[in-house]
Amino acid sequence: EMQALKPSDEVDFSRRYTLEEFWALPEREDGAHYDLIEGYIYMVPPANPPHDSLGARFTRALLKFLIDNNIDGEVLHPHAPIYRADIPTYFEPDMMYVSGELRERMGSKRTSADIVFEYLSKRTSNYDRTKKADAYLALGIRELWLVDPVTVTFEVRHASTHEGSLVWETCRYSRGEHGKSRVLDGWEVSVDEIFKDLV
Repeated sequence: EMQALKPSDEVDFSRRYTLEEFWALPEREDGAHYDLIEGYIYMVPPANPPHDSLGARFTRALLKFLIDNNIDGEVLHPHAPIYRADIPTYFEPDMMYVSGELRERMGSKRTSADIVFEYLSKRTSNYDRTKKADAYLALGIRELWLVDPVTVTFEVRHASTHEGSLVWETCRYSRGEHGKSRVLDGWEVSVDEIFKDLV
C-alpha cells in the first residue's frame, strides 16, 4: 500500500542501504520521499489536506506552551532529520520537540527527539502505527503523537519498559477530550479544537 506510487528505478527496496548510500539517492519529483529503517527504504507518499493545517495548529499550540512556561527547546519540521548511521535509519518527522538538555547531549548530530508528531492519512496510517513507531521507539523517542483525521483521534504513546523490553504505552483521545503530554507536564491539546472545520 505504501508503494502505490511508481517506485523510482534507482531504488532497490529489497536490499539494505548505508546512510551514505541513502543520502546519495536522487530526490523524487512527485512530492513523495523516502524513510530509511535499519537499512531498508520505505516510500512515503506526498501529504494531502488536512496535513498542513494540522501541522500549523499543533505548532501554534506547542510553541505557545513553551513560551508561556519559559521552557527551553526547539520545535522542528521537515527537512529537519533524526538519523543514525550504526542502525542505518533516517526520518524527517512531521514535527518534533527537542529539549535543550537533549540537544546538548546529542551535539551536532540529531539521533533522537523528546517528542515526535506524525499526521496520518489513509495511505500512511498502518506504516506510521507499526514499522515507523517501532523505529522511533528504538531511536529513544520518549513520546509519539499520532494524529489521525480519519478517526478524529490523537494516539499518544509513551516509551516505557515492560519485562525488560522497551514498549509503547498508548493513550487514545477522541472528540470532547484533551490529549496530554507526559514529557511536557501540563501540556494538553483539545481534539475538537485541532480538528475544527478540518474533518
